[in-house]
Amino acid sequence: MQKTFLVCFAILSLSGCEKIDNINPNVPANVNPGVVLPQVLYNISNTLVGNAFELNNELIQYTCMNNTFTEVQRFKLQPANSNGIWGLYGRLRDLNDIVAMSGQGEGLTNYATIAEVIKIYIFSVITDTFGDVPYTDAGKADSERILTPAYDTQESIYSDMVARLQELAERVDVSGGLAYGGDPIYGGDMLKWKKFANSLRLRLLMRMSAKSPATETLIGEMLANPDRFPLMESNADNFVYRYTGSLPDVYPLAPNFVRDFDFKYKSVSAFIVDSLSKFNDSRLFQYARPTNASMGTDHPEYVGLPNALPVSESANYNGGYNFQSYLGTRFQSNTEPAIWMTWSEVLFLKTEAAIKGFYSADAKTLYESAIQASFEYWDAPFTSAYLQHPGVSFDGQLPKVYLQKFFALFFTGMEAWCEYRRTGYPLLVPGPTNVNDGKIPNRIPYPLAEQSLNQSHYEEAASRIGGDTMNGKMWWQN
Repeated sequence: MQKTFLVCFAILSLSGCEKIDNINPNVPANVNPGVVLPQVLYNISNTLVGNAFELNNELIQYTCMNNTFTEVQRFKLQPANSNGIWGLYGRLRDLNDIVAMSGQGEGLTNYATIAEVIKIYIFSVITDTFGDVPYTDAGKADSERILTPAYDTQESIYSDMVARLQELAERVDVSGGLAYGGDPIYGGDMLKWKKFANSLRLRLLMRMSAKSPATETLIGEMLANPDRFPLMESNADNFVYRYTGSLPDVYPLAPNFVRDFDFKYKSVSAFIVDSLSKFNDSRLFQYARPTNASMGTDHPEYVGLPNALPVSESANYNGGYNFQSYLGTRFQSNTEPAIWMTWSEVLFLKTEAAIKGFYSADAKTLYESAIQASFEYWDAPFTSAYLQHPGVSFDGQLPKVYLQKFFALFFTGMEAWCEYRRTGYPLLVPGPTNVNDGKIPNRIPYPLAEQSLNQSHYEEAASRIGGDTMNGKMWWQN
C-alpha cells in the first residue's frame, strides 16, 4: 500500500512543506486473484492438517496420546476445540476479494468460480463439525455490515450447497485458464477443478441421502452422465495441497512447527495397527513406524496403543514408549501433502451408490479399484492377493466398504469422523477413560465467542439441537 505524508519543517527563518512517498517495494501495488488464491489454499490446508492431527485422528481412533490424558481421546470436548475449524470463516473475506477482483478484468471468471467452490468446501467442513451455523449471512461483515450472522439449519445449508456446486461445475470454463496463475493444486487445469466440484457434490449428496430421498435420483443422474458430470478419474485428479518444503510453505507437522519430542507423544492406535496387520496391509508401513526398540532390526515390530487408557497404563503399555509405534515419518516431512479429497474416496462413493441401487455399475470392480487407488496414493506395495483376504474380499455388503474407506481416509481432514457418524462404521470401542458414556461425539461445541458476541443467534441454534453439547446430532445422521 502506498502512503503519502506531508513533512513540515522550519530551519531558522526558512519554513515549508515537502511531499514524500513511503512505498514498500516488497508489497505489490495491485493485488490480483493469482496472488490471493494460493494463500487461501495454504491456510485452509494447514487447518485441515492441524485438526486431523488434534481432533479427527483421536476422535476416530487413528491415533492417541501416549504420555498423558488428551481430553479429545477421552471425549472431553471444550469450546476451545472449535477454534481451528470455526477459524475457516476467516478465509471467506479473502475468497470474496477474489470474486470481486475477478469482475475487474477480462478472462478472470474462473477465479471467481474456484473461489465459490472453495467457499462451499469450507462451509461443508464447518457445518459437518457443528451442525447449524452461519451460512447465508456469513462473510458479510464488510459488504453488508452483518456482524451477528444468523445460523442457518444444516438441512437448508446442504440443500443450497449441492445446488450451488452443480451450478459452479457447469460454470467452469474448461477451455480457459487462470491469467495470473496461482493454482498450486491443478496448475490451472480447469477440467480438474470441474471434476473436484462434482466430486465434492457427490460426497455431500451421499452424506445427506438418508434424510433426503430425492438425492438418490441426483446421485444416479450424476453417475449415469459422466460427460456432463465428470468426476475424479485417477490419483492425478486428487485435491491435495503440495507444500514446496521451503519456509513457510511446509507441512504443518514438520519439525519446523512441531517439536519431534511432542510429535512422538502421538502413537498410532491399536485399532489401526491391529486391523492393518491382520490384513497384511502395507499401508501400515506408511501410517506408522516400527517401535523404537525394533527399528533397524531384521524383525521390525508395529504395536498400536489402545485409545484413552489411564495415564499410567498408556505410558507403560507394552513396556513403554520405545515399544509403541509412532506416526509414520512421512508426517514429519516438509513436503507431505494436505489431503482435501482423493480419487479413492470417489470410487468408494460410487461403490456405495452401486450397492444401494442408485445407479447400475459393477460394485465389486469399483470397490477393488478404490482400494488399489488408496494403496497407490500412499505408495504402499499392492498385490491382488490382498483383495482375496477374507476380511477384505468383496461380499456385496457395505460394512467392508466402509472399513476400507476408513483406512483410505487417513489424515483427510475431518472426513473419517464424518463417515463414522453417517454410517456407524467401523465398530469402534471407546477407551475406558472416556467421559461420554462410551459414545463417540457427534459434534464440537460452538466457540465461546459466539456465546457472547452473537448470543441470540447462538442460543436459537443451540436450542434446536437440545443444547450446545457434543452429542447433538447432525441433520444428516440417522
